[in-house]
Formats: sequence, structure tokens, C-alpha cells
Amino acid sequence: MKNNLIAAASLVVYLAQTNAFAAPAKITDIKFNGTTDPNIITITGDSPLSWQQENNEPDRQFVIEITDAQIPKSLTRKIDTSSFKSKVSLISPYEVPGQANTVRIVVQLREFVAAEVTAEGNSLKVSIPSGTGNSAEAFPAAPPATEQPFTDTPEAVANSEPPITSEFSAAPKTRLDEFSESQTSKNFSGKPISMNVRDVDVADVLRLIGEASGFNIVLTDDVKGKLTLSLTDVPWDQALEIVLTTMRLGAERNNNVLRITTLTNLTTEKTEQIKASQAAQSAAPRVTRMFPISYAKLADLQIVLSKFAVAQAGGTATTDTVVQVDERTNSILVRDTVDNIEKIKKLIEMLDTQTPQVMIEAKVVEATESFAKNISGNIGLSNMLNPAPHLASFNGANPINPLLGSPGVFASGTAVGTQSAGGGTFAFSPDFSMFTNNLRLNAVLTMGETENQLKVISSPKTVVLNKGTATIVQGTPVLVPVTTTTVGVGTSTGVSVQQANLSLNVTPTVTNDGSVLMTLAIARDVPVSLGGGQSGIGNRSINTQVLVESGTTLSIGGIYSMTTNDSSSGFPFLRKLPLLGWLFGNDNTSASKSELFIFITPRILNPKEAGMIQNNT
Repeated sequence: MKNNLIAAASLVVYLAQTNAFAAPAKITDIKFNGTTDPNIITITGDSPLSWQQENNEPDRQFVIEITDAQIPKSLTRKIDTSSFKSKVSLISPYEVPGQANTVRIVVQLREFVAAEVTAEGNSLKVSIPSGTGNSAEAFPAAPPATEQPFTDTPEAVANSEPPITSEFSAAPKTRLDEFSESQTSKNFSGKPISMNVRDVDVADVLRLIGEASGFNIVLTDDVKGKLTLSLTDVPWDQALEIVLTTMRLGAERNNNVLRITTLTNLTTEKTEQIKASQAAQSAAPRVTRMFPISYAKLADLQIVLSKFAVAQAGGTATTDTVVQVDERTNSILVRDTVDNIEKIKKLIEMLDTQTPQVMIEAKVVEATESFAKNISGNIGLSNMLNPAPHLASFNGANPINPLLGSPGVFASGTAVGTQSAGGGTFAFSPDFSMFTNNLRLNAVLTMGETENQLKVISSPKTVVLNKGTATIVQGTPVLVPVTTTTVGVGTSTGVSVQQANLSLNVTPTVTNDGSVLMTLAIARDVPVSLGGGQSGIGNRSINTQVLVESGTTLSIGGIYSMTTNDSSSGFPFLRKLPLLGWLFGNDNTSASKSELFIFITPRILNPKEAGMIQNNT
């Protein structure tokens, strides 16, 4: 018997510990049935639920708090029951902040009635007596409701849920969305709202949208009618547009006040406002004012001001508005109302500005380098007894003169020169003696290098008005051979004087952002030698269109050329001997390199006076 008591006690302790550490209940469903009497709210969990009920009669609420329970986020969505003929208008379930495993369900009533809560298995049944009101009562003007917490401690009050009134009381007025912009762009960005109403007065719907948006809604007397809506998570500005379009209404915004009336009334009001404005404009006294013009063309400015005056008068010309040109004083006389005169004055100040002036500087840079190297030699033999007719000579394409006369070995070059002059490589006399004591030998070796460097910078510069054309030319006269053919006479050769020009032709267009669009033609003609004492003209030019920021230098083109030349001549085989080969031939090496670059720099001289820089002082 004692052992049985011990076992029973152990079982009780075990069950108590198991229950203490059991997982909290999970709420799986919340349903509302508004078709029965009484109306039923069913709260279902996965295990039995522990609950308490608290009534808040002044705010027409009662609260059901379920302890040791959790609710998924999908069920914390508010349930709008205002479309039912019920005293229940809203059900708001949520987890209590700061209190673990505590779920609170707030039921908002149209008028307070006592509710009965009963437990049935894993569910709670909440019975509310049915009301007999009309569905239009879905939008009563309920006073601000404050939920009463279950504890009086400050911490609990601070963590309690915000006051519950309706689903649409959320948007702070400090973050109002631009309704007029949303109508134009169709890019809705308002706070999402949900509405499910049937046969409800449009004024009540607009009032709720106003609460969600933060706007103050003003309705005219002709805003009437009923509508049925079923919207879920729709931006409030889109919902407003839907309601206005459906009911053929229009809205006017003034700060945070939205005035809503019918489209017919809006059209009529706008027409009347335009007529009233035109009538006031016509009745206003006229004054005459003269405006001196400094830079703009009078005829062009007169056309602009006349069209502007017509636009100010509502699109119709009036005989009371006069815009007249005075060529002698270069002025414009305007007769109009005082208000329009001030507007015309500001327009003239904007238009009568200096034409932009542009200084354009071009740089044409030419660099030339050349290098030449020559190695050649001469070797000659002579008979000492009779040197004049008995000569032999090797030479490297140069005349044999360096070997003649004192101190050369040859007194005369007649015989040898006859055979070898003009670049021959070998010549001899048949009477040449083969005896060494009659032999005389001499040689000449010639080496030379030439290096040239040339750099030319040409910098034409000019100033021109916007959209004007400027040309600057610098010329150098050059004598150029000319061949003329005359019938019956023949061909004659002469010379003519031609110009080797350095020229710049430019047409700039100044853009509003301070850049310059230029149409350019730059040319540099260079005199060149054609040989034989003749000259010609070499051309270097570029035609282009570029866009350059004011004050910026841009390279718009360039040419790079390089030429190399290697040549050799001499006696076969012997000219290729190391070192000694230079006496039997010659080597010529030459190289040249030329570079041409063209740069352009535009600079706007009067950006402030031309109205391109706003004077903020």
C-alpha cells in the first residue's frame, strides 16, 4: 500500500513538471459569423486556451486576453466586419509587446453590449447579441478609443497596443503624399488600406480615406450616391482615384485640405474663374513704359513680347495692349496693366543680354628631325716616269680630283678623269708600268654626318560672336614654276607668285552649359624645295566639327611620318672588304621624321554678361 502511494505521488509530480514545461498553445484560426443571432466569434487553438475578459464600456470595446498562447503573423490582420448588420465593427488580434506568450483580441463595437465567452474543447466561442442597424452604420463617428491594460504598472501601459478606432487611422499628417502628382503619374505610393463595404454612402468612404491619408476632406452638397467596394491592401491615393472616377467626382488640393465636388462643378468653376480674371484684366488701368534695349534686335524682341502679352490676356489679343518699337532711341514702348508691365520687364531683362563672345586659339605644332651619314674613299696609281697618260684610279663615286696635283699623286686628271669622272668606279691607262720603282700610290677617305632639327609653332587666334564666322590668314609669297602652252607658239616656262598661307576659319555656337560647338577649317601651307632651284607648296589642313568646354584645350588632329634610306655603291667584291672596302666604294644612310599636331582652345569671354552665370547676389 505504501509503495502504491509513493508511485502515485511520483506520477503527480511528473505530470505537473510535464505541464509546466509544455509548449504554449498556438491559435490556428479566428472566424466571425455575422449571419446568426447572436453573432459568433470563434477562436481556435491547437490545445485548450486560458483566457480572461475585460470590458471597456466608454470606448465600446471588450478585450479577450489569452495567456500561454502564440498567434502567427498571418492571423494578426484586422478583421473589418462593418458590412454586416452587427454590433461588431472591427476585430483586432495581436501579441502583447513585452509579455511573452500573451495574445490579446480587441473587439470594437458600434454600441456596447455584454458578450459571453465559453470554452469548447480547443476553441473559445464569443457570443454578441445581433444588432438591427443598417450597413451604412459601418462608419459611425466613434470617439477615440483607448484600450485598458490588465495592470496598472507604467511598464504595462507603455507596452500596451495603440488606441483602436478603425483600420484607417494610421498615416501621420507629416508625411502626406502628393495626390495631384499621383493623378498625373499613376505612380501610387500611399499607405495600403483595405475596405469591404456594400451599398455605403460615398461621403462615408471619402471620410475614411481622408483619415488614412491625413488630408482634411471638404465635400460639397452635390457629392451624393452609394457604392460597393472590395479593396485589399490598395494605396489610399489609388482608392481615392477609383472612388472619384466611379462617382464622376473631382478634387482640388490646397495644402492639406482636399475639396471634392462633381466634375461639372469643377469645370464650371474653372470657366468662371477664367472669365473673372479676363474681366478684371480688361478693367485694370493701363500704363505706358519705355524699355531701352542694348543687345537684342528690336524686331525679334517685339514679336516675343507681343505673343507674351497675348498669353497673359488668356490667349486673346486686346486693343489695350501695345508693344511698339522706337528705332531712334533703340527702345521698346509697352502699354499694359501694371502687373503685366512688371512681368514684361523681367522678360526683357532675361532676353536683353550680351551675345556670347568666344576667343578661339589654335596651335599648329610641327617638328622635323633628319640625319644623314656618308662614308666613301678614293685610291689611285700613277707611273712616276710619265704620270699624265698612265693613270689608274678606284673611286667611290666621287671625282678623282682629290688625287690630282700637289700633294696628290697625279699632276693631271685628263686621262683618268675621262674614264672615271662622273662616278665611275675604275679606270686605267694601258701603258701603265708594272715596276714597283715606277709606281706611285695615294688614297683619300671621306666620312661625314649631318643632323638637323626643326620645330615650328604657329598660333592663330581670333575673337568672334556666337554663331558668327571669323577668318584669319597669314601668307608667305613663293615663286612656283608654271608651264604655259600657247597654240601656234609652243610651250613656255615661267614662274608665278603664290601664297603659302596659315589660315583659321571658325564658326562657334555657345551652348547653355558653357561648351562651344565649333565648325573649324585650319590650313598651313609650307614652301618646299623641288630640286633644281625650283619651289612648290605643301599643304597641311583639317576640316572638322567639335564640341569643347570653354577654357579646355583639345587635340583635334595630327600627322606623323618617318622616312629612312640606305644606299651603297663601289667596286664589286672589294667594297665589301672590312675597313679597306671603304676605299673602293661608299655608303650613304639617311633618316627623317616629321610630326604635325593641331590643338584648339575656345574661351567664352563674357559668360556673366551673356546670362550664362546667374548672379545670386
